[in-house]
Amino acid sequence: MALEVISQILSPTNATYINGVSAERRFSAAVLKNMYQGLVEKGGRGIDDKFVSEDDATSSAQVFVNRILPVKMQPREQGASKNGASFSANKHYTQTVTVGIELLQVLDDPIIIPRARQDMIKVDLLAEQTKIYSDRLATIINGATFACKVLTSMMSDAKGKGYNAVYMQTSQILKDFITANSLLDEGDEENGVDLFPEETRVAVFKPSYRATLKTSGVLVLGGANYAYDIAKGDAISQGASARRSEDGYIGDIDGVPCHIISNESLRHADGFLGFMEGDLKASDLVGYISSSYANSRGVSTSKQIKVVDAVDGQGLILQPYNKFGVASWYPKGNVMLTSSDGFNPFKALSTIFSSSLSEIVFKLKGAGSRLFPEISISSPGATGATFSIEAEDDWNTGHVVAAVTCVSDAPATSVCDFLKKYALATYKGVVTITSGAASSVTTTDLTVGNGKYINCLAIADDGSMAIESKVYTA
Repeated sequence: MALEVISQILSPTNATYINGVSAERRFSAAVLKNMYQGLVEKGGRGIDDKFVSEDDATSSAQVFVNRILPVKMQPREQGASKNGASFSANKHYTQTVTVGIELLQVLDDPIIIPRARQDMIKVDLLAEQTKIYSDRLATIINGATFACKVLTSMMSDAKGKGYNAVYMQTSQILKDFITANSLLDEGDEENGVDLFPEETRVAVFKPSYRATLKTSGVLVLGGANYAYDIAKGDAISQGASARRSEDGYIGDIDGVPCHIISNESLRHADGFLGFMEGDLKASDLVGYISSSYANSRGVSTSKQIKVVDAVDGQGLILQPYNKFGVASWYPKGNVMLTSSDGFNPFKALSTIFSSSLSEIVFKLKGAGSRLFPEISISSPGATGATFSIEAEDDWNTGHVVAAVTCVSDAPATSVCDFLKKYALATYKGVVTITSGAASSVTTTDLTVGNGKYINCLAIADDGSMAIESKVYTA
């Protein structure tokens, strides 16, 4: 809940004197513009919007889609001693399987514009706020799309069903990219996809990885004859023109359009996954190659913005409303690209919290409704520390499921960083959780050296996570 910032700063009479002369001050009628990237995945590349209509997205909580299962028949030989009669002895009945997409994510926080504030500023605050909201919506949808594919693919692996992933080695970017793209040629036989069509594919990378594609891959991607043209241009492929601010496009590799997704979008993806802000940006996941055959999205924009009079006094209230959902139906339609071999935080989390896994639901969920734990570490000592952890809902019910600790030389900076430190740590511990919280629980199962850090990772029942670190000084 946001509170109005109340302040009054009036300049003293000599605030604008220059060489003894009072100088005039003015505010420009122009404003510094906010810049947000547009939709990255669209037009049937990487995501399909055709399964959910505008009305479906507005009026439904969930939309189901039927798929007719293919009939798996085998050819026979007439006249053979087995099934060789005039008519086949085998019969098949048509069957369907149903997949669904939840449409429960809502963006509807009101924005209040008091008249007193508007009258004192030359800028049209209503128009500016409306544009900012509309532009920023794209980054939120980008984040939800990115998060959904990551979650579906990596949770499939965590459950032992496997997933498509390729370790992108700097020394052989082109080879590894083609390997990843070829995994989509393998299709998904279990779900009736012989191969994922080329025209449905898109590659999406973190913005920082563009430099790696450009510098480490420029010679192999374009060849010596094109290297100079690629180096001086703004794209990663010869003859292409980048559209980084429009939709993130930076060129083609192996016939696949490549895009970068903004850090703002990644920050929203963190929230949808239950990670901490900046987790994906700092992680070993560099992006993915994806087909729209495997992924669907629905967005309602019919009632996007409404403007009403303020209730408490003169002014306006901007009431935005957008409802949306994303689903990844077939994990094999997405190929995760990583900068380290075997990177999968959800698999590591499933192992660490294996005894509490039945209480945790990993799902796509907006950050505004997530139960992020709040962790406090006090009294760090040579054998442990005291922990207070809580994650309460609107009815003051605790939702913390489990918490683990480890000792390291440096503080854990993200969930993914904690998982790395935990895997390598010699000293690890568990924080006791009772009734959804840890209230001043002291652990004594660690060995902590002078200057070492005690790190804690806590998780709530909706998969929301938080970390905290404290140094021990003897």
